[in-house]
Amino acid sequence: MKNVILIIGLLSCFCVYGQQKSIDCRLTESFINQDMKTWNVFVDEISTEFEKNHSEDLQFKRMVVRHLYLAYLLFNDPESKQIDIQLEGLNSDIEDLKKSVKYGKISLAFRSPYLAYAALNNPVTAVYRLPMSFSAAKSAVSEAPDSPYSWSELGNLQYCYALFVGGKYDDAIASFKKAISLFESISKDDNCNWYYINTLLFLAKSYEDAKQYEKAVQVYDKILGIRSDYEAVKRWKAKNINR
Repeated sequence: MKNVILIIGLLSCFCVYGQQKSIDCRLTESFINQDMKTWNVFVDEISTEFEKNHSEDLQFKRMVVRHLYLAYLLFNDPESKQIDIQLEGLNSDIEDLKKSVKYGKISLAFRSPYLAYAALNNPVTAVYRLPMSFSAAKSAVSEAPDSPYSWSELGNLQYCYALFVGGKYDDAIASFKKAISLFESISKDDNCNWYYINTLLFLAKSYEDAKQYEKAVQVYDKILGIRSDYEAVKRWKAKNINR
């Protein structure tokens, strides 16, 4: 009887793990195909699983998915009703995970993009929310220096600042390289790690905007080594080679 119970338990764990992995792979497939307009479906799917077992791992996953989904909406569909919904959900996930032993410090990295998104969604608040966003990113690195998320989110902010305000991309490049190094020391399945691929992509874009085209091509090649089906990266690589 004990053996039967053990087998059932192991099968249950396997099924949950398989489903989570499937979500990651489907998210990555959608990401590399630049088809993110329906990521609310993934948020809902993760939420359904979360309601069943209240796993911190699932809540962290949902938070990260909401993060990139909001970035997509704000730049591609700024009138979407999903923006307010996902902003509220992102803030709620961050606040809940702050109490977690496992994710408490790591989740601080996502306070920075939340503040930036809230500022974009309500420009009147930008004057105080954007400085708070920088402060939050720096605090996240200070609190969790070994987290790739801390460095990647700081790099995102540094990249956007250089792109939209002006300046060098050196700080963003350094932050992305640190994040990638940390990811590569812990990652087990890069093929379905869309956040890691996104960090590589932003490193390539940083090199590209800094006119360091050969280095950009090297990073694009690295991405293609992980996902040879990333067609947009093939185009961006060719564009840099031609320069």
